[in-house]
Amino acid sequence: MAPPPPSPPPVSLKVLLLLLRVLTGVFLVIALIILSTNSVTIVSQGSAVKFHFKDVYAYRYMLSAAAIGLVYAVVQLFFTISEFATGIKNPFNYQLDFYGDKVTSYLVATGSAAGFGVSKDLKDTFLALVALDSTDPVDTFFNRGYASASLLLFSFICLAVLSVFSSFAIAKHIS
Repeated sequence: MAPPPPSPPPVSLKVLLLLLRVLTGVFLVIALIILSTNSVTIVSQGSAVKFHFKDVYAYRYMLSAAAIGLVYAVVQLFFTISEFATGIKNPFNYQLDFYGDKVTSYLVATGSAAGFGVSKDLKDTFLALVALDSTDPVDTFFNRGYASASLLLFSFICLAVLSVFSSFAIAKHIS
């Protein structure tokens, strides 16, 4: 005789999972917007230089991590809303949740770490090496990098919590 199917999670847990998925997407969208619009004109001794986020490789990595995370978040949000509306979860979604949450959370975490590291190191180095008329543009540029990295960190936290719940869900589903 086959074991009974696992009982569905309580509604409050479903709402929490949906909220975490939405928060992940919101954090990633805002991080993408802040990072992709991050550019500054730096004036030093009468000459001006335009500096974009894409001039820093770690910011490019942050952008790609946020974009991949956002695609995953949107796909998962679709599946979560579908499950929430119908009350039926596709067995494939257990594995997608389990593996996808883990891989994506680590990708987003490394993007966040890269952003924090390069913002700190480049800001200090830049201010030490270049004679600037004003440090405000440099501060603004790297503060936006910090803001994007912080939002990636918040989305990592949401994904890490979702990863724990997906681990519990797959363990219940298998047994």
